[in-house]
Amino acid sequence: MYKFLLIAALLPAIVFGQTPFRPCSGGRPTPASLNIEGCTALPCTITSGAPLVARGIGIMSPVATPTLTAHLTARLLGLDVGFEIPDELRDACAVGISGASCPIAAGQTFDYELNYAMELPLVGITVQVEVGLTAADGSAVTCVEIDAAIVG
Repeated sequence: MYKFLLIAALLPAIVFGQTPFRPCSGGRPTPASLNIEGCTALPCTITSGAPLVARGIGIMSPVATPTLTAHLTARLLGLDVGFEIPDELRDACAVGISGASCPIAAGQTFDYELNYAMELPLVGITVQVEVGLTAADGSAVTCVEIDAAIVG
């Protein structure tokens, strides 16, 4: 019985290439699904300097907003390692969202893609990575957390 439940729980991730994730603290909204290319189990392996393509699918905005700001935080043992998303990727309205355009209405659904090569200062470690979108008023539109093994 338990084997069947485990297989039923894992099958969508295997078939559709979905990446498991944790919701961020504070009850912030999550996308319907997450797909990080090449990652169907945590920790995801992220190669410093290699392209990373991550898609949040089915994000429903809880608020109306004229802008969306992307953020990324990497933590090691709960401490911020100082990695920040590049300035050219912060404006999610300009680069990243699909299926909608800004301004975003409350209840509107869209997808978000983060696609770039990260030069990471530390390799050989596993970090907790938080990625999210924030509305103009500072409220969270979506946020996910994953574990990532950083390799060189």
